[in-house]
Amino acid sequence: MPGNGSETTENWNTALRYIAGRKAAEEALGFLAHITATVQRAADIEEVVPAVAKACVPFLGSALSLGTLATHSRLVVQSPAEFSTALEGVRSLAEDRDEPLVISGHEGMAGQTDPGHLDLLRQWKAESAVRLPLVYRGVRGGHLVLLRGPKHRRGQIGPADLALVSEVADRVAAFNAFATQLAGADVPR
Repeated sequence: MPGNGSETTENWNTALRYIAGRKAAEEALGFLAHITATVQRAADIEEVVPAVAKACVPFLGSALSLGTLATHSRLVVQSPAEFSTALEGVRSLAEDRDEPLVISGHEGMAGQTDPGHLDLLRQWKAESAVRLPLVYRGVRGGHLVLLRGPKHRRGQIGPADLALVSEVADRVAAFNAFATQLAGADVPR
């Protein structure tokens, strides 16, 4: 005799969550492969950071800035005008910090988020943000700021998103360290 309606519904919900989780994981791995290929195959060193920024918006966030002063004398920003204030605000909140800054109302990020920062971010018309230092094997190379607006398809930044953004930051930091050594430039500390 077939199971009752609630048991069948529960089984379908479990199956759909499993499928959605697998799809999200495959999408994230595909995106990282794309970022890696972008870093490796750019024709000119000066094209790498802007290409990474362009790939991240809108897939990973609503706006992004990369401060890689060893390879670019200015910030590389990929953002609609509506998020300029939020990007600048998040950069200034963590200007003298060397550790990650996470601002998100996602339940998995509650322990890492200062409620005052979350209120500020919402005043700036954004929902969640992360600022990560770009450090590779002791070579400091700037920072990555990513934010999401209220209508971003992936919702607020959660633990899986933070892991994905961290992987992108690691790839940019490694490239930046390589480019710094290649150019023989002084390493910013």
